[in-house]
Amino acid sequence: MGSDMAHGVHPNYAEKHQAQHRPLFHKGVVLKESSNQRYCTMATSSAIIRSIAARAEPVVPIQDFVVRNDSPCGSTIGPMLSSRLGVRSIDIGVAQWAMHSIRETCGADDIAHLVNLCKAIFVHFRDVDRSLTTVQ
Repeated sequence: MGSDMAHGVHPNYAEKHQAQHRPLFHKGVVLKESSNQRYCTMATSSAIIRSIAARAEPVVPIQDFVVRNDSPCGSTIGPMLSSRLGVRSIDIGVAQWAMHSIRETCGADDIAHLVNLCKAIFVHFRDVDRSLTTVQ
């Protein structure tokens, strides 16, 4: 799991986000996806994290961020590590405005959501992982 920040919807630049993928402050941890493979999130890892978040106490809300195809974005080391190591991986974050500026802003509640999710991973991962079925 790569934990970083995520591009939240800034009210002055809302058109930069797709209508279905608009991470907001205080609404939970963001699962980051990119069709250009700039993030390492995949279907299985996303399902695992969603299941763990649902089992967490309190339940951790999850939001989705998908980079627009016509919009460049940064990357993480996740795609390189997961392809070289062959491990399931996911990029998550907390919504923020003004990434890489001197005035980055995020929601304090989302930090608590992220901490709760990380704790829940240590408690529930093994059970969730065992519950997966393989189609042959």
